[in-house]
Amino acid sequence: MTHRGVGRVAAALVAASVVGAMTGCALLAPPPHPTASPAAAAAADPAPIEQQLPTLLVAGQTIGTGELSVVDHEPIGDPATEHPLTGAVRIVVASNGRIEVRIRPESPAAADLAGIDLMMTGKRHDGRPENIQDESRFSLISAADRTEPDGELVLPLMVDLPSFGDPSFLHSIEETPGGDARVMAAAAITWTLPSAFPGLKPADGGAVPNAKGRAISDGGTLAYYIPNPNDTIFAVSRRFGLTETQLVWLNPELLIGSPEPELKYGIGVNLDPGRR
Repeated sequence: MTHRGVGRVAAALVAASVVGAMTGCALLAPPPHPTASPAAAAAADPAPIEQQLPTLLVAGQTIGTGELSVVDHEPIGDPATEHPLTGAVRIVVASNGRIEVRIRPESPAAADLAGIDLMMTGKRHDGRPENIQDESRFSLISAADRTEPDGELVLPLMVDLPSFGDPSFLHSIEETPGGDARVMAAAAITWTLPSAFPGLKPADGGAVPNAKGRAISDGGTLAYYIPNPNDTIFAVSRRFGLTETQLVWLNPELLIGSPEPELKYGIGVNLDPGRR
């Protein structure tokens, strides 16, 4: 009897030891790795700058107007110069979200796109200061061009770039003879889009690492910045109190031809919203 009792006590002690050991293992096990929330993950891995640029286009809206008219130019020996296309210009957002330039010719019977080039460009014809960046040029002549029953010409802009969410960096339409860069007619564009960044006014906080170039003012307004070697979009934007998106919005040409905006040594970047 005594032998069997001792056996039961021993078994109980072994069981308790096993339970204690298992409990100890559970207590010593490392805690699980925390799972980041979607918001935290997005903050750690922000979207590319091109995806953060503002989009102001609304289908069906007229977003700009102008008047295509003959400008002073040197004599051009081309038949196209005898009857250049002129007329009222509207810029509208089509149902597919793309930009269309619509021209109502002054002389519908003589309106002809053959033998001419029409370009939307960053070149100004309104007397205001030019952007320091290279002037972008986008052709309006394509197989998609059409004429409405009322004679209005519809010229889709066959370009889809992130910067076109706010196309107000394109300041004019220029008409030239085909294959000739000399402008014979032009329209300054008046945009009716709201400001993407109301009240934006960069201020120079002084040179910092990776932003040690020269800031240039014009008439008391901070106009542009000349980068040094190794300057970065991040550091330059912070120097002037901007986000990277705002700096690229001020300089849409930085994204044309490149998916990642980069500064180039000695080539200025715009800091004045009025010169965009």
